[in-house]
Amino acid sequence: MSAPTASTHTHVGTSPPGYDEEWVTHTIHWHGFPSLSTVRGESVDSPEFMLLGNQWHLEMIPGGHVNAAEGMVSLGLANMSNKAIEIEFSFSVVDSSGKQVAFKRTATPRNFGPMGDTGTNPPLWGWGNFAKQSKLLNSLVGGSLVIEVRMKLTKPAASSPLPFIPENPFGKQMQRLFLNDKFADIMFEVGGEEKSKNNAMKIAKTAPVTLPANRCIVANCSSIFAELCESNDDDRTTPIQITGVSPDVFCLLLSYMYGGKLSDDDMNSHAKELVDAADRFGVVSLKIEAEAYIVGATTFTMEKVMELLLYAESKNCALLKEAAIDYLVENKADVIEKLITNDSIPASLIKDLFVPVLRGEKKDGIVGDIKSQLADMRINELRRMAHEKFLNVDESREMLIAALKSVQEAVVAQDFLTE
Repeated sequence: MSAPTASTHTHVGTSPPGYDEEWVTHTIHWHGFPSLSTVRGESVDSPEFMLLGNQWHLEMIPGGHVNAAEGMVSLGLANMSNKAIEIEFSFSVVDSSGKQVAFKRTATPRNFGPMGDTGTNPPLWGWGNFAKQSKLLNSLVGGSLVIEVRMKLTKPAASSPLPFIPENPFGKQMQRLFLNDKFADIMFEVGGEEKSKNNAMKIAKTAPVTLPANRCIVANCSSIFAELCESNDDDRTTPIQITGVSPDVFCLLLSYMYGGKLSDDDMNSHAKELVDAADRFGVVSLKIEAEAYIVGATTFTMEKVMELLLYAESKNCALLKEAAIDYLVENKADVIEKLITNDSIPASLIKDLFVPVLRGEKKDGIVGDIKSQLADMRINELRRMAHEKFLNVDESREMLIAALKSVQEAVVAQDFLTE
């Protein structure tokens, strides 16, 4: 048997739709095919050939595999290399006119393990009933059977390293600007106000702390800082005075605005102070993060729930308020006995108590109007929807619902106008 001939291809012009250039082809001219033994189960192999970086050979059983139908030729592909590969492949036979007379293609990728994994025989995939022997004998080209083996790599070799791509350095560069005197163009002086010491009559004055910052960064983080920077434009050498917040908490606030991530220890020590500071200076995302930490870290009890509820109401912390109200509803018997009878719950909060009650009693399958659907949602869902629509997420439940309803109605009206 002479060596097989590898086919090469030249592509001219634009390939038609559906044409896949990832496929590679090797053509085998099997001379003397009519004289091959047709004893069932007796195989012959082609010489090895190289495709996709692996060595292969084609195994043919002219008389058919032991499990093949009578008069069928079996054909299989064997991996002769010591490395695994996953491919799709096909076999086709063409006659002298170039017409395809037999064709088989894998429906799913086949994983060929490295040679030796299966004992003495190489890993083999193919078809026991590839084609009728009579059809192949009538399709010879100059007395030879022409078989095209096509394959495509479906899973890159594990040894192929991914290209190294460095991460975007912007976050780290921003952090290097934090408290950097060299590039700062504004200063904050935090603390220094007089405070009562140990609840005694004696007054102690705390030492102020000066923190450098960049106008372009802090002013873009909140409108409050933008106003502070603008008020300092005429006298840039004088620090902006910040009172009512500790230097440690204000430093954490600044760090967050420079892209810093606050640790659990920071949150554990200063979560409420961070809510206060973020609420005061309009750093909404930090306020919501600190609020979420408080909700997750708090074990609600009847003794502290009212304090948390009133705090949430005063700071417009909708998530904390919802969590406190959920606790009250779950423990409504104790609430009626201990709280409502003592006029402990402000009238403004009674309405909010009914939200989770109605949510739990609402029957499945009933869909109301836009407002009623929004009213049934939890704060996290409302905030997520507001964020997706570029609305302010630091709002009460009522304000979030009103804003989302307004946007939805505007969309419906626009759709009506364009029909």
